[in-house]
Amino acid sequence: MTALYLHIPFCRQKCFYCDFNSSSNLEKKKSYLEALKKEASLYKNQMEDVKISSIYLGGGTPSVLGQEDLEDLFLHIKETFDLGEVQEWTMEVNPESGKDLDFASLKNLGLSRVSMGIQTFHPESLASLGRIHSREDVYTSLKKIRQGGIKNINGDFMFSFPGQTLGNLEEDLKEIGTLGLSHISYYSFIPEEGTFLGDQVLEGTRGAMDESLDRKMEHRIEDQLKVLGYRQYELSNFTKGKPCIHNLAYWRIKNYLGLGLSAHSSLGDYRFFNTGDMEVYLEKLGKSQLPIEEREKISKKDRVLEYIIMGLRLNEGLNVSKIEDRFSLDFEGIFQGALEKNLEAKTLNYQDGAYVLTAYGRDVANQVELDFYRTEFDLS
Repeated sequence: MTALYLHIPFCRQKCFYCDFNSSSNLEKKKSYLEALKKEASLYKNQMEDVKISSIYLGGGTPSVLGQEDLEDLFLHIKETFDLGEVQEWTMEVNPESGKDLDFASLKNLGLSRVSMGIQTFHPESLASLGRIHSREDVYTSLKKIRQGGIKNINGDFMFSFPGQTLGNLEEDLKEIGTLGLSHISYYSFIPEEGTFLGDQVLEGTRGAMDESLDRKMEHRIEDQLKVLGYRQYELSNFTKGKPCIHNLAYWRIKNYLGLGLSAHSSLGDYRFFNTGDMEVYLEKLGKSQLPIEEREKISKKDRVLEYIIMGLRLNEGLNVSKIEDRFSLDFEGIFQGALEKNLEAKTLNYQDGAYVLTAYGRDVANQVELDFYRTEFDLS
């Protein structure tokens, strides 16, 4: 089984914090979509006997494509890949463009889940983040999505961004309780170099969030979402039903194929990614060549470390027997030092055959990960 990702690098306006490969210039939209469909077709023979487990359209803003182009792309996906066992088909939607779509038609073509970028409800905060939607747009889009028969809806939210107060967060959490979302993703703002807002923070012209307040906000989010009936299953993700199947493929190091500008893939022992240059992407596919920029074979050691780092993010933690069965190694013997150190520091607990981050461990997860990365071992 393989997860399928398609990157749509277009937005009506690029958010001030976004470092993804995206642009508000839609001049190349038609030629890009033709190239994207061509790329999918080039994988048709290679993927002929491969079942797709999940599909995810991300960006950018896929909903900015509009109804006609989305339906055309959906049909091409259905004609190209074996979707007989797809468990989940997600599309990212922004409130200002989602309200213009016919979700019933998209659902008939396979769409089963929508992820909406909401971030916050405060108009001043939305403006400072470069978001162009309003609170009203959120409710209008949610109504359209539900009228189209789609019940599995995720809301993307952000905290700890410049200017946000604990009171602002409390108001957002209160309103989240009225939305009836099945899934919540809540991410801490990270000042990325090369973004408008990130550069302001890194250069000191905008104040960064105090670390203690950031921790306080995260704990408040976890506590309040639990009260609202959401179960945390990953550091930033909460659900009332099933976890996001597509994201679990990444976190559990399953196979995934990425199509589109800058898209990453991991198939078998190989990782590879596409060019991030639009002109190169279009030129390559115009010649029926895959736009892969770099490809590398992953060692068993690197896969083990990747599995551990991703596994620590999940509330289910690092299951000893699963790791040893998958990689044929003595997990507790190899990582004895890292495990003992973090058990003593109370950043890890051992329960039901798995090592799981504690509440304190989630606060210092990067430090816990480093202890595993620094472990010397050889699996050659």
